Amino acid sequence: MDQHLLLPRRGADAAPHGEQSDQLLGLIHWLSAASRQLRRRLADVAASCELSDGELLVIWLCHGAGNVQVDLAAAIGVSPAQMSGLVERLGQRGLVAMNRSVRDRRRQVWRTSAAGEALLGQVAAPLANLTAALGRQVDSAEQALAQSLCQRLASAAAQQAQDEQRCGKEAA
Repeated sequence: MDQHLLLPRRGADAAPHGEQSDQLLGLIHWLSAASRQLRRRLADVAASCELSDGELLVIWLCHGAGNVQVDLAAAIGVSPAQMSGLVERLGQRGLVAMNRSVRDRRRQVWRTSAAGEALLGQVAAPLANLTAALGRQVDSAEQALAQSLCQRLASAAAQQAQDEQRCGKEAA
């Protein structure tokens, strides 16, 4: 069995805790395991273009409307300083382009360049193959449901953190 997919031991030596905490920890465990496995497959596709999985995700996130650098950092799970270096490298390769925000000229909005769009076209077939392979075990409706649930969970967790922060400020 994959070491990363181990489950906690049950029995006499198991620590006493509630069913709800088990459910939450199990959810986090399996979401993390799925994320790691999917990111590994994405990294394989990205490597064919001499990119990391994070770099490919940034190019994809910048496709269309573009994104502010701080939002890209949060989406990829890196610090704003790391994202700054990442988008600069992608910009030097001509894969993304920076514009100033219309609302706040201090903010940088990154968009996929023509070369970045071409790269997304280049990885479309390998990603379609991966999607088809995954689809043999988890159909597209289930994948869409999983995406929707993950979005709702992320939103709920962020809202809960904001609520806690607001309560902390009010108590101070």
